Amino acid sequence: MSRPLASAPSRRRVLGSAAGILAAAGLAACSSDSDDGGNKGTESPGASGTRTVDTAKGKVKVPARPKRVVAINDFPMSAMFDMGLTPAGVFNAGEEYVPARDLQRWRAVPKVSDGVGGEIQVEKVAALRPDLVIGIDAQTNLPYKQLSALAPTVLLPFSRSKSPWLDMAEQTADVLGEHGRLDALKKEYETKAAAVREKHAKALAATHWALLQGGFDEGQWWLYGHGSPIGGILADAGAVFSSASRRLDVQQAVSYELIANKLADADAVFYYTTNDGKPANLGPKLFAQPAFEKLAATKADKLFGSIYFLPGGMRDAIAALDDFDKALRKL
Repeated sequence: MSRPLASAPSRRRVLGSAAGILAAAGLAACSSDSDDGGNKGTESPGASGTRTVDTAKGKVKVPARPKRVVAINDFPMSAMFDMGLTPAGVFNAGEEYVPARDLQRWRAVPKVSDGVGGEIQVEKVAALRPDLVIGIDAQTNLPYKQLSALAPTVLLPFSRSKSPWLDMAEQTADVLGEHGRLDALKKEYETKAAAVREKHAKALAATHWALLQGGFDEGQWWLYGHGSPIGGILADAGAVFSSASRRLDVQQAVSYELIANKLADADAVFYYTTNDGKPANLGPKLFAQPAFEKLAATKADKLFGSIYFLPGGMRDAIAALDDFDKALRKL
């Protein structure tokens, strides 16, 4: 779906190419990929009544079955994709951060930000005639009042969540009136985590993992802790963390000078990649640092990447477990 915690809401700094919005305004509605074509955006907003939902901005009245939903953050976008629904518009975080399974659908949906990672453009949202706008409360420079004038606007309480890939997904489903639609994926996640714990018990007990992202600021990288979303996912699968990740709750920016200090006792590294498998952001510069090249994990070729390191939804979390399973098989 990017983060120091201030960057976390965007999954990749400020998640988020300009598209021909007016020309494409009618292409995507909030409809199921498995629909028979009978209700793809044809109902008027609120045609089936309204419901009142709790949001980070208080109670908001929303359509009982919204048909044209604009997802202004990738957490609700990921949740909709996971449910087989297509948003009317999405924030553009950058194509390289979209998982391959969603890439074709993502490309076809109009983008409502000012280029990659830019601010939400009210005019682009308006052109899509939304009956619901949904994002998260940690988004900055958000024109909430203007968006609310266009359509009911729901900001999910990201800032209170330890597992946003799960909480934001379930709350998105509730706001859309799709209660229980993600239950099967939640069960799949739990089953997968248990299977990894059982299958790799020996390797898990013998390996201490460090979690990291290349970051966006020159001379710095991001270390993730046991309480971060990816830390929680790997912990569910039985991961044991190296001392720096074990002591850290969520995440922190770290200078290159502290590479050896923070990663010396890491037997293996799990890191963030783009969808082509390359280290994301400034990852290549981090990996090229002499101190990083001298790490025991680097010398032992125990560096394992995943685009699902910053999970936006339940399928991302399941895929992160798959990548962790593959890594454990190589130890």
